Amino acid sequence: MTPDKFITLADVQEAEKRTAPYIRNTPCIPFDYLNRKLGKEIILKCEIFQKTGSFKFRGASNCVLSQMAQAKKAGVVAASAGNHAQGVASICHALGISATIVMPVATPGIKVQNTQNWGAKVELVGNFYDESYEHAMKICQQRGSLFIHPFKDPLVQAGQGTLGLELLKDSLSKDTEAVLISVGGGGLITGVGTVLRALNPKIKIYGVTAQSAPAAFKAIKEKHPTEETVEFTLAEGVATKRTEQIMLDNISRHVDDIFSLSEESIAHAISALAEHGKMVVEGAGALPIAAILEGLIPEKKVTAVLCGGNIDLPALSAVLRRGLVDQGRLVSLLITIWDRPGVLHGITQVFAEKRANILEIHHQRSVLRHRMGQAAVEAVIETRGEAHTQEIIETLVARGFHVERHR
Repeated sequence: MTPDKFITLADVQEAEKRTAPYIRNTPCIPFDYLNRKLGKEIILKCEIFQKTGSFKFRGASNCVLSQMAQAKKAGVVAASAGNHAQGVASICHALGISATIVMPVATPGIKVQNTQNWGAKVELVGNFYDESYEHAMKICQQRGSLFIHPFKDPLVQAGQGTLGLELLKDSLSKDTEAVLISVGGGGLITGVGTVLRALNPKIKIYGVTAQSAPAAFKAIKEKHPTEETVEFTLAEGVATKRTEQIMLDNISRHVDDIFSLSEESIAHAISALAEHGKMVVEGAGALPIAAILEGLIPEKKVTAVLCGGNIDLPALSAVLRRGLVDQGRLVSLLITIWDRPGVLHGITQVFAEKRANILEIHHQRSVLRHRMGQAAVEAVIETRGEAHTQEIIETLVARGFHVERHR
């Protein structure tokens, strides 16, 4: 295959045969919570259970297995700060092939460690992916190594397309009306789109990306390549800076529409999947659910591809905490009191009566904005939800306390 060739169904079917001994057939699971809430039939294609926790393992495996002679002779090289790195490192580990992964210097240590755990050599070069990519290409030129691009390589795209074959074979998702796929570089939607267009062209294919990384969204909407600034996003897996013509051509062949989601929507989706689906999903993987929660998908029978589950624990903790705040289940109250014995007990007594759990409480006397003789009590409490929180506040006010709620 040449780098600018559109892949075919046959390419994906060959990839499926080639990678079958290594790839995990991931399950399709109904999202019962959202199905009841929205009256839809939402199926989750759980690529979070793929080896290395991401679909990237599929494309990397097909690329290496297709070019074993070069890979064994001179090793494999890739540039990545995330899931692609681990996918390449993992398949090389399984095949006994040396792998060098070039990562930006700011890559979180846990991602570097996870890649090294698969036996890959990691070189930290450059502040951005583009600089890491340039260094990776120099290594390939010097050693004659096999370079694995995260999305432009047709062999990688064909490998990602095996997810689409699985999806159509699964009894739960084979009758789907629409499939939602996260879009960064476009390798996954190109591979899966090739399969769906060939085998069931009636299925709508929707791309989903993050507002903080708008390159793919703007390129598809404006129908020309773009380069855009990438801001902080929970969906770092789709945070590509530019969309080149070849990938725009590939994506445009398959996508019926594309949606761009806010960070708040992404965080809400991650929380919903964790609490109600019992699944840990990274920001890029949660994008399809974010689109559904925002009411952007008209179809009833929908398959959402959860493309990855590699979210950093600090980020997950922050998202879940934010979710509790948004639901009114984690509340910070600032209560003004007269600084007398027993008054603080009166506040905690209300919390006990109303069955609220105290997480933190601070009694501050030296607060200049209060009158002499007054003090401030800042309390962080867990409640059952918004109605329960309001009941607690009303009880405190009825007993003479001045209460301000912090969000």
